[in-house]
Amino acid sequence: MGKKDQKEKPFEIRWKTDLPYKYAMGRVSVKFFETLKKERKLLGSKCPECGKVHFPPRGVCAECIVKMTVDDMVEVPPVGTLVGFTVVNYPFVDPQTGGMRPFPYGYGLFQLDTAQTYTMHFINEKDHEKMKIGQRVKAVFKNEMEGNLGDIPYFEIIGEE
Repeated sequence: MGKKDQKEKPFEIRWKTDLPYKYAMGRVSVKFFETLKKERKLLGSKCPECGKVHFPPRGVCAECIVKMTVDDMVEVPPVGTLVGFTVVNYPFVDPQTGGMRPFPYGYGLFQLDTAQTYTMHFINEKDHEKMKIGQRVKAVFKNEMEGNLGDIPYFEIIGEE
């Protein structure tokens, strides 16, 4: 049997390691989370060119491709309109807690008042027959704020439009 007939074994290095990492979330996100924690206010980014308000805030306008900074951040009310929803009936590990996420639970697509973009988050309703496009929603804040997305455990349905 010649060398051509022999398959080379792949070179492997088996190594177990912990690779913790941190990343910079940027000044816009830092200001968003600091304001959420300290003032219980939501901030969006207002494009200096077209005036479109993005929530959550971002560093570049999706319409104009213009850079936005912390100076372009504006307060966005914690109320808005439900524009889409689903009820999740499948268990999975919640990345925020590391435990199994209780199910079923509601998840919605919202447009907050004064914002021209959409955001997704949990809803306090898990019966799809009780949810309707156009319902009004309001962010519910935790008592002890930490400066992360968990500070808003869910949006509650507060009425019809």
